[in-house]
Amino acid sequence: MTRLVVDIGGTSIRLAHCRDHSPDLSDISQFACADYTRVDDVLLEYCARHKLDNDEFVLAVAGPVDGPLVDITNNQWEFDAGLLASVLGINSYLIINDFTAQALAHRGLFQDRQIPANSKLKMLRSGSADYSTPLLVIGPGTGLGVAALAPVGDDVKIIEGEGGHVSYAPRNSTEIHVLRTLQDRFGHVSAERIVSGPGLATIFEIQTGQLKPAPEIGALALAGDADAVAAVHLMLQSLATVAANAAITLGARAGIVIAGGIVPKLEPLFATSGFFDRFDDHGRQRSYLQPIPVYLSTDPFAALYGASDAFDSQYLQNQICYLT
Repeated sequence: MTRLVVDIGGTSIRLAHCRDHSPDLSDISQFACADYTRVDDVLLEYCARHKLDNDEFVLAVAGPVDGPLVDITNNQWEFDAGLLASVLGINSYLIINDFTAQALAHRGLFQDRQIPANSKLKMLRSGSADYSTPLLVIGPGTGLGVAALAPVGDDVKIIEGEGGHVSYAPRNSTEIHVLRTLQDRFGHVSAERIVSGPGLATIFEIQTGQLKPAPEIGALALAGDADAVAAVHLMLQSLATVAANAAITLGARAGIVIAGGIVPKLEPLFATSGFFDRFDDHGRQRSYLQPIPVYLSTDPFAALYGASDAFDSQYLQNQICYLT
């Protein structure tokens, strides 16, 4: 029994496979979405390269999941997952949101009650975790992903959503200026417009009038450029607001895992960014938020492990589609 595991984001597609429900993944690979016109092309190339004859297919996508039609929010791919499975000769498939996969990748925090051995999690702030409550997983990449795990006996159940698209909530005059500028452009301004790679580029452009890609801004910030540092700090403080609001809404006191591709690259700036001051600054709820531990996921392939785990989750079995 061979399972093909795929994680599609706005920028990259990551692939792996496993046999007989093994937790170990083989031939982990990453490709740029922009290099392929169709998702079929990269999957067929990968399967041919590794001589795979797949039985199962699990697909984590950066976008809403509602039936077999997939529209990746921040790239050009649109496709029917059922037809894709048929092309690949697969018998059954499961589609989940990419942050459902990210969340499931960190279920070990519930099982071990600490950072699991060999995990690529870092403790950003220790705390007093309440493992009877949800764990929040959130992170900026090409977009902003949000999900949570809720404990159910000895298992966990996923709380899925599109939390990156909540309305942006500015907390100071600088952020209000960013919001008003973006309202003129887009009308509604979601948190993802600010807390993401494109969001970092937008912040920098609004503050300096210069158009630069997010990786260049990040590099400048790490080198000490004042304008770039200011843009990174605004993005990370805005992330703190979104995370705190989600933690309060979900009662997520088991902890917060920051995932995604951006924050690990900016980790040297995190401690001085004002993230924790902003996270805790919620008036009467300060004492509620301060004990919550905060972790950083540094594994770029974590979602592949979570996606594979999703196929075996008792709570997602009714979402698996079988081809006759």
